[in-house]
Amino acid sequence: MNSLAPALLTIPLIGSPILTSEAPIRSATALSSPQSIVIAAPAGGVVSESALFDALAAAKVVYAGEKHDDAMAHRIQLAVLKGLHARKPKLAVGLEMVSRDKQSTLDDWSSGRMSDADFKAFWAKAWGFEYSLYAPILEYAKSNGIPLKALNAPIAVVSRVYARGLIGLTPEERAQLPAVVAPIADADYLAYATRAMTEGHGNVTPERLARMLEAQQAWNETMGESVLAALDGGADCVLVIAGSGHMLYRSGIAESVARRRAEAQKVVLPFPDGEPPAPLDELLRKLRDPVEGRLKMADFFWLTPS
Repeated sequence: MNSLAPALLTIPLIGSPILTSEAPIRSATALSSPQSIVIAAPAGGVVSESALFDALAAAKVVYAGEKHDDAMAHRIQLAVLKGLHARKPKLAVGLEMVSRDKQSTLDDWSSGRMSDADFKAFWAKAWGFEYSLYAPILEYAKSNGIPLKALNAPIAVVSRVYARGLIGLTPEERAQLPAVVAPIADADYLAYATRAMTEGHGNVTPERLARMLEAQQAWNETMGESVLAALDGGADCVLVIAGSGHMLYRSGIAESVARRRAEAQKVVLPFPDGEPPAPLDELLRKLRDPVEGRLKMADFFWLTPS
């Protein structure tokens, strides 16, 4: 499992590009084979895409994970979006990639008040991964009248949490985060996050690790609060497009949502996620290995064998 951690944790603590004002553009990795199968947890059996979408449509919040520069992960997200939209006409799409103080930008582009060129420039500065990776998802939502919802906390505020902790925020900064930023409760997710942070940063003191975990929770708690706001605003389901590290073990954002309100939630992860491609039999062996415990990470796994 250690090989997954640096690739999946999508927070500023391991050099996420979204902490810079001029984020570097990152290229897409090569597309995997279009062949795919879906595995359902916890049993590890194969299900059809139709059965997957039916199961997801029974939830109020659906998470579709990604390694940000993996084009196949975004193709899977698009398939989930289309499958859900066919079953949930009042669907909304929540985006980790945009902080909620920039919601008006999403609204302006979706309504046609902002040009595509200006929106692409905004995306490049705000996120840093190629717009082309996300374009099919964003443009499908726009053309079908599906609201796009900014989920994340302002970058500067979370950067301050990382540097000084929640206690170091000014009152104005603290007001931009949820009233309660609770610590991680899920033991598996806490172990994962701790391992990823310590492996990625060398000798991490307990004080620094505490700030890192607070920063991660500032992301997760804000996005959880934003997801519920989208449901309260009229959506009958929210599809969350985010890095896999924000939803592993059905925790992260999902834990933050559950802490606030009981809602049915499902997580779909691409597999492999941040690892080299492999033949189907090898992927199935890895996923079903009880020692590795990968089937605990999500409700469904979309396999794309080499």
